[in-house]
Amino acid sequence: MRLNDTVSRKQLLFGIFICFVGAIFYCYEFILRIIPGVLQTELSIALGHISATTFGQISALYYFAYSPMQMPVGMLMDRFGPRRLLTFACICCTVGSWMFSLTSSMFLVGAGRFLVGFGSSFAFVGVLSLALHWLPRRYFSLVAGLMTTLGMLGLVYGEVKITEWSESIGWEYVLFFIAIVGCGLSVLIFLVVRDGPEGHQSNKHPLPEFFRNVLKVLMAPEVWVIGFVGACLYTSLSVFGELWGKTYLEQAHNLTKVEAARTVSAVFLGWAVGAPIAGYLSDHTGRRLLPLVLGAILALICISIVLYWPGLSYVSLNVLLFLYGVFSATEIIVFIMAKECSGAQLSGTVFAATNMIVTLGGVIFQPLVGKLLDTFGDSGIVKGEHIYTVVDYQVALSILPLSLLLVTILAFFIKDHDHKDQPIH
Repeated sequence: MRLNDTVSRKQLLFGIFICFVGAIFYCYEFILRIIPGVLQTELSIALGHISATTFGQISALYYFAYSPMQMPVGMLMDRFGPRRLLTFACICCTVGSWMFSLTSSMFLVGAGRFLVGFGSSFAFVGVLSLALHWLPRRYFSLVAGLMTTLGMLGLVYGEVKITEWSESIGWEYVLFFIAIVGCGLSVLIFLVVRDGPEGHQSNKHPLPEFFRNVLKVLMAPEVWVIGFVGACLYTSLSVFGELWGKTYLEQAHNLTKVEAARTVSAVFLGWAVGAPIAGYLSDHTGRRLLPLVLGAILALICISIVLYWPGLSYVSLNVLLFLYGVFSATEIIVFIMAKECSGAQLSGTVFAATNMIVTLGGVIFQPLVGKLLDTFGDSGIVKGEHIYTVVDYQVALSILPLSLLLVTILAFFIKDHDHKDQPIH
């Protein structure tokens, strides 16, 4: 009996180590996601002083690949296993990040960004698949929750460090170093990760059934409304945190690049704290819509103060953006809302479809802010560089409070599923 316990303990520790390696890749792809926003000024100049519209379109290529891949990635994971797919995905991210550093070619930069998005689409599902095969079932929800927190903490660290390193050694060397890290991580995943204690067990789902389930979910109007609500809340990350927030803070609040990076990272830290709290409160109260709407209203207040209240102190900015992240993190509730309106039988497909719709917000909103900057910005071009004033940014980033206001309007079209009569365990 002791021998079995020892083997079981060793297997558990090995499983934790394998999941940890997968989680490193998850953090790595999250850091790749924010690189355009962190190095926006440097990349814009290197690419020939491109406009904000073009820069937003390049950044959004990540989501052009990432979003549609959410639908088939679960089926592919079941068929080929996490070891092979995570290795392949990490190689894609590595090659993509290297291509993105080749700023002499706009095509290679765009293709690299697209490839990073494609590879990143496997990360979250891959780690959950490893947890499902290696860890006891009672830890699965914990791992799923910790992944969101871990990803946000990776962004907090990456935002600041990439900015500091780019100022000290140059952004070209930073991108080269990131690609080297990806090479090492690809090798580590291939050598260490195993699909499960008993190896890979292929689970081939019939394609007709897969497409039938996808069509059924995508034909449900409520899933689209709920997903779009999530996309509006997710703008705190996809628009402000990942791309436009840092340059806005530098321009509007006269922060240095490092100070702006640290302040933007407060949004990520807020998400890391707010996501598990939002999930707990929603389950504990048995309500979905109420915390979602309250989160949107409070997030709207926070970001409006940051955008339209001049002369805020450095501490005030950090506190407000931290709270903006906390309240925006109620976005995670949309996943359980979508499942409850569609039924448990299609839960996997519903989660994938909802995540696809949520991340499609990046496809829409990232280039839209750039387009608004170019449309309403009237400061012209100085020495080949596009100049945008504080007012230009305020107009373009009005998308953030408007999207949160839209959440409160769309809430009237969503049925709230009250679970207060169910026992809380």
